[in-house]
Amino acid sequence: MPLFLSAQDMRLPRLNAISFWLIPLALLLVLSSALVDRGPGTRWTLYPPLRTEGHRGIAVDIVILSLHCAGLRSLLGAINFLTTIHTLRRNSVTLETARLFI
Repeated sequence: MPLFLSAQDMRLPRLNAISFWLIPLALLLVLSSALVDRGPGTRWTLYPPLRTEGHRGIAVDIVILSLHCAGLRSLLGAINFLTTIHTLRRNSVTLETARLFI
């Protein structure tokens, strides 16, 4: 995106770095949940089967925390993306006339 706006970097580079480093954190949490309490016991839906007792220990909590980290990463990236577009665009380009990735 900064290349389209002729800018050197994103508007908030520290926020960009935080959103980047949340990816390995989420991956580490997902992988570590497989090692705790015989795994989360959920399938791809991340919801425990109804025929079991329900919550299967801390492994499900770790998986849900990793999903929150991935969601936070997406939110911070989107905020940085919109801030970059809004503050580094030319004055002659309004938000209504700005083109996306052409």
